[in-house]
Amino acid sequence: MDPGMDPTVDPGFEPADITDPTALTDPTDPADPANLTDPADPFGDPAATPDTAPTSADVPDLPNFDPAQSDPSAVAGNPGEAMNVWQQHTGENGCAIGAQGMVLEYLTGERVSEEQLTSEAAEQGWFDGSGTAPADMGNLLELHGVPVQQVEGASVEQLETVLADGGAAIVGLDADEIWAQGHDPNDDSVGDMPGMAGQDANHAVWVTGIDRTDPDNPMVVLNDSGHPDGQGLAVPLDEFMGAWQDSGNFLVAAGSPQAVGP
Repeated sequence: MDPGMDPTVDPGFEPADITDPTALTDPTDPADPANLTDPADPFGDPAATPDTAPTSADVPDLPNFDPAQSDPSAVAGNPGEAMNVWQQHTGENGCAIGAQGMVLEYLTGERVSEEQLTSEAAEQGWFDGSGTAPADMGNLLELHGVPVQQVEGASVEQLETVLADGGAAIVGLDADEIWAQGHDPNDDSVGDMPGMAGQDANHAVWVTGIDRTDPDNPMVVLNDSGHPDGQGLAVPLDEFMGAWQDSGNFLVAAGSPQAVGP
């Protein structure tokens, strides 16, 4: 499974098809961990070329949530149901649009095409082809009648509150740390973004659940539109927290009637 998106490669490719590690990155896509063309957008950074980009020899299939192997009473959210609306985004730099599109369908039953959402975002000035700024994250959902709340410095408890309340959570994070096993967060670039020293978030995903079936190995379940294995992607909680920290624990709570406190 490939931890990046190369426009010359079919999104359904397998790791064995990759012979050049540089093919794991797309220099035009801020959803790709190697890029950030807009300093205001943390979801990509040109200075943060993945220093641990795996080769075809060490890219395992990423693990996915299996409802049959979990205890429903130990799962916050409904990741199994959310997997039914997962889609991989196809447009360049569209991770935030992809996440909002999936959440929109999950919360309202309305499937809006990626092309329409991209057009709407462009018309409103929320997307210029280089990515989505944090301040605009959730605007497409609000445009379609879904209430959102942005929280900076959010906690895992706040995240679980949104999930338990029936809402959906979109977060900014560092894709390197969830796509490549063995990534060392200490290798993250420092000062890549003004006002966010030491952080290099480059991606947006929908958090669909937190699975504590194994209390010694809690997992965060994601619908990641940027990865071909992103349907119910299961990430160890500690790895997720390290990746989420790179955005300053930025959270967009959507559709949750309960306000998420500071």
